[in-house]
Amino acid sequence: MKIFLTEKIHADAVAMMGEHVTVVQGTSVDPDEIVRQAQDCDAILVRSARITAEMMDKLPKLRAVAKHGIGVDNIDVKGATERGILVVNAPFANVNAVAEHGLALLMAASKFIPQLDRMTREGGFARRNEFVTTELAGKTIGLVGLGRISSLLAKKLSGFSVRILASDPFVTEERAKELGVELVDLDTVLAESDFVSLHTPLLDSTRHMMGREQFAKMKKTAWLVNVSRGPVVDEEALIEALKAKEIAGAALDVFEQEPPAADNALFALDNVVLSPHNAALSDNALRAMAMDSAQGLVDYLEGRRPEFPVNREVLEK
Repeated sequence: MKIFLTEKIHADAVAMMGEHVTVVQGTSVDPDEIVRQAQDCDAILVRSARITAEMMDKLPKLRAVAKHGIGVDNIDVKGATERGILVVNAPFANVNAVAEHGLALLMAASKFIPQLDRMTREGGFARRNEFVTTELAGKTIGLVGLGRISSLLAKKLSGFSVRILASDPFVTEERAKELGVELVDLDTVLAESDFVSLHTPLLDSTRHMMGREQFAKMKKTAWLVNVSRGPVVDEEALIEALKAKEIAGAALDVFEQEPPAADNALFALDNVVLSPHNAALSDNALRAMAMDSAQGLVDYLEGRRPEFPVNREVLEK
């Protein structure tokens, strides 16, 4: 049996798979190249590469696809299910890394760390009074989505003397209370939060859930933090809100188009903190994502039930 890797992953996972199957390392994320190189493979492990239903139809031996991480929006899960192809992921592997990164972006925004670093390097020490930073103590943090990552972020924020609000239709009052979080609706999160942090998967229902209407409901002093998925935010509307000072700023790890265009208007704004979708790329998380996703494929190919199936119905057939 053969497992195809669209991109490089941690060496420990490659070695583990090599004890069970033949590992084929791809050289391109171009769809045509993936189809050509993975032609006789039983499974595919992807990071950022896309796997579409059309590609699946051109891979007759394909039985499973694994995502190196949590979000499976780059895999046509519905198409896979219709074709009896199992999708697995690594839902716990990068939770701490992303929660820490979200906290880091929040702190960098409140303390103007990137701007102050740049100013200091450029000889602007005497300009230090131009930036009045924000203390988190006494502020309100709003979490849009209260899943694994944002729940852990709430725990990390518990020592900062902040009020934490959260909006999530699938979370109970009891669970929110356990986390020290006030469960409210989205409008309340937007209206009362000093920092709005997004933690939702990319679905049809969440695409552009943050747009002109939502930015208008936020405080003019509020910051938007996004470590989820770029298309959750209407980027054009965000840029307009930032330019008009309708909100104070944004701290983003993700973009609507990735990689972003070189002339993306966000790059020219001073009230923006950016990172290149690398919240999950910590040393520990990279190994854990690789090991968990690889193990899922090996288990399935060898006749065992994987620990983290995404489309469970395929296992029941």
